[in-house]
Parts: sequence; structure tokens; C-alpha cells
Amino acid sequence: MKAEFAIGGMFEHSSSNGNAAELQWIDLLRQYLPQRYGVASAFIINAAGRRSRQIDIAIYDCSHSAPLFPHSAGIHVPIESVYAVFEVKAVITATWLQDAAEKVASVRELRTGKRRILAGLLAASSIWSTATFAPNLGRKLGKLRGHKRLDLGCALDTAAFERRATLVVSDREQALLFFVMRLIDRLNGLGQARHGACQRL
Repeated sequence: MKAEFAIGGMFEHSSSNGNAAELQWIDLLRQYLPQRYGVASAFIINAAGRRSRQIDIAIYDCSHSAPLFPHSAGIHVPIESVYAVFEVKAVITATWLQDAAEKVASVRELRTGKRRILAGLLAASSIWSTATFAPNLGRKLGKLRGHKRLDLGCALDTAAFERRATLVVSDREQALLFFVMRLIDRLNGLGQARHGACQRL
């Protein structure tokens, strides 16, 4: 996957590069997550007609909920069906962590029930080295609370992280495996969403 991201970085335009990275992460998650989860770029909507900002990756219930109004920028997914949302960037930085938190908040603010929506940031690399990743990340994540809280993330060439009561950071070599396994564990803990049937896109 690191090689695929390197190829993606050769695109001339940053928008093309970003789209390529999103598709690579979407393909990976579709490969490793159980079939009941749909994975796609999406807008999240609620029954009042409110809509989130565009989300790079939404993980939603694919066995009991239909995505709505397909569009070139993404499908529309009812908030009740959403388990997790992720932003995709080339590099994890303080700025992109804040941007991801703002987008996450635009989703969580639509929610009226108690089930938590997971959120995070995915990237090929980090502005911080392996040695300084954990302390710098910890300081930045500590400022993101409430609807802006980020739970999981991965910088492929640096480390992955999970934030519960404390922050846990993986070794560099285990970053992708750590992220996927922790994500599956967290998704399993959320229970099942409601609604009617859909097809995997």
C-alpha cells in the first residue's frame, strides 16, 4: 500500500492525488472489513434535511440501510446508519488534525441517539518523526474534545494511533495492521445500526 501511495503522489494536481489516496484507503477497508459495512465517500444527512460537509470515508451499515442520492462527490447516508468517518490527507499535521475534527463535528452534530460515531485521520506520512509522533500527537488530540474528538488514525510510514482513556501508538512496522485491527474491534463494540437494505458500492 505504501508503494501505491507513492504512485499516487506522482499525480500533477493535488486534487487528483487526494482522490487517489481516498480510493486506496476505501479499497483497503472494503477488503478487510466484514461485508455488512459499506465504505464510501459520502455526505451524511438526518431526517430534518441537514447535511454534513463532504466526508472522505464513511463506514456505514450496508445490510440494513440504503445509500441515497448518488452523486459524483459521494453518496448520501442517513446518520443513523453511520459507524465511523475518516478524513484522508497526504500528511498528518496539526492543521489537518484540526480540519478533520471540524468535519467530524459536522457529522456528529446531526446525531440525536446515544451510539457514538468513530472518527479519525488517515495519511501516508506524518510531519512528526517516529520518535516525536506520540508526544506531539497527544498534545494536539488533547485539544480536540466533544464532537471534535478523534479516535483512530494512521500514518503509514510513521505509526497508527488509538485514543480511548489514553493514547496508544503503534510501532512503525505495525502501523497498518494496528489500525485495521483496532478499527474492527471498535466497530464490533458499536452494535448494529437500523434501517432498510443496500448494495455494496
